[in-house]
Amino acid sequence: MKSKKLKRFTLMLLLLPLGVLFLGAGCEKEDVSQSVLNGKWILIGFGDDSTNEFTSEPNSEPKSSYVIFDNGRMVAYSVSNMVEDAKYVVDEERKIIFSTHGMKTLIGGDTEWGQQFLSLIIKIYEFEVKEDELKLYYESQKYMKLKKDTK
Repeated sequence: MKSKKLKRFTLMLLLLPLGVLFLGAGCEKEDVSQSVLNGKWILIGFGDDSTNEFTSEPNSEPKSSYVIFDNGRMVAYSVSNMVEDAKYVVDEERKIIFSTHGMKTLIGGDTEWGQQFLSLIIKIYEFEVKEDELKLYYESQKYMKLKKDTK
């Protein structure tokens, strides 16, 4: 009789870690990789979730403000300026943490739209991706919306 109880006890001790492993697997947080950002994203406008306002890029703009994310590196371009060699990491809550920023002027001045884009891109702290659209939050409830370049 004692031998039977000892065998059951030993079996329970062997199965306990497996049970914990299977139970814990269902409670894991979603794996968020910075690769979801990878690619070229073209600016289409600025929005505010608190007021539901959205301002599209003016027709007069050359549609040339965009950002490229590449596995922890970011480069953002406007008409004549760029933010280059910005490094970032993405945490499990889709927060973006930058480690460096650099600004390099290419030629001449910039458009008002381009200046706004570049001044805010270095302030982003959170993102949301839905299919081929990306929201980059730079302030509480304020974001810039970009569309994935599929060319």
